Amino acid sequence: MLKMKEKEQENDNIVNLSTEKFGNLHIKKENIITFDNGILGFEDLKQFVIVDVEECLPFEWLVSVKDPLIAFPILNPMPFFTDYNPMKSVSDLTSLTSADKKDVEIFCTVTLGNSPSDVTINLKGPVFINMKDKKGRQFVLTEDYYSLHHPLLRA
Repeated sequence: MLKMKEKEQENDNIVNLSTEKFGNLHIKKENIITFDNGILGFEDLKQFVIVDVEECLPFEWLVSVKDPLIAFPILNPMPFFTDYNPMKSVSDLTSLTSADKKDVEIFCTVTLGNSPSDVTINLKGPVFINMKDKKGRQFVLTEDYYSLHHPLLRA
């Protein structure tokens, strides 16, 4: 049993988010990811958490701490696009604090459709997250062969 003082300290380390899609979430502050520049189109939102929902896997959700109604479906693109390598296009990862690339995970936002063939992935604007330092940044790749709405499933 937690003593009252311990319980207060535990509550100080928890952020409660009320979401439309996932109900009430209790997030440890240490899991909050800071995006100094926000996400494109949502520059005023700086703090997010990644939410795993078992029935949605391999999709995860990037949920805003400030406005939990804002939630982006995200996906690690590497298993689906083995030739996708946005790391070679991004030379400056210093904004993610750690220079060690092994701490950085890459995600792409997904647009869900009515059917699996309608699902697209944004390969043009990958989200890099330093999982160790909890810093994130979205990059815009300049290569023409990356698309904002690339079909996730190939016909």
